[in-house]
Amino acid sequence: MRTPIIAGVILILCSGLGAAQPAVPSEATLTVRGQGRVQVAPDHANLTVEVVTKGKSPGAATVAHRERASRAVTALREMQKDGLKIERSVFRLNEIRPSPRPTTTPGRGETEYQAITTFELRMTRLDAVDSAITAIASSGLFEVRNLRFGIEERNPGMNAARKKAVDDARERAMTYARAAGVRLGDIIKIEDTGLRGPREFAVQAPAMRSVQVIPPESLTLTASVTMTWRISGKR
Repeated sequence: MRTPIIAGVILILCSGLGAAQPAVPSEATLTVRGQGRVQVAPDHANLTVEVVTKGKSPGAATVAHRERASRAVTALREMQKDGLKIERSVFRLNEIRPSPRPTTTPGRGETEYQAITTFELRMTRLDAVDSAITAIASSGLFEVRNLRFGIEERNPGMNAARKKAVDDARERAMTYARAAGVRLGDIIKIEDTGLRGPREFAVQAPAMRSVQVIPPESLTLTASVTMTWRISGKR
């Protein structure tokens, strides 16, 4: 009976020794986030316009709308020389019911139907945006909904903002290292935390043609990066 008791005591002692061993220290690192900003001129415009046709029945609205929508497509295609392109078009049919009237008010309005085709347009010639919108608004076919100026993903300004973000992160890391009296080592991690707006600039829908549409001179692009360095000993 003595042998099992002795073995149990040895096992407990070994477990205690293992738990008492110090943990391996983690690697010393410094993580810094940097940002880069650049001003870039917009390189395209996105315009949303709609053709709206009303009717007393779904069929009447749709039949009348078909002819107007066809004329609208022809008009937009004739503007391709100005750098205008139809990105997509969507058709929908809405039912507009009259608002309920007080019981003392005689009569009731009739239900109306609206056939609507929405066109998403893109223009690459910003110098022609104002004349294009003037032609669209004065055609009698379209309702101008909104206008946005933007920057393409492949614009050189994107990479310029990223480079500035890396430079900013490196400068911050060096400042922290000097203040803490340590030395920067190798970079062990770089994380792109994305470009942040605005990559598009919205302009009020120019339904009134009394004001000229002027593209913004520039948009601000912001890139963010998170970088981690090894750090070592005192300087």
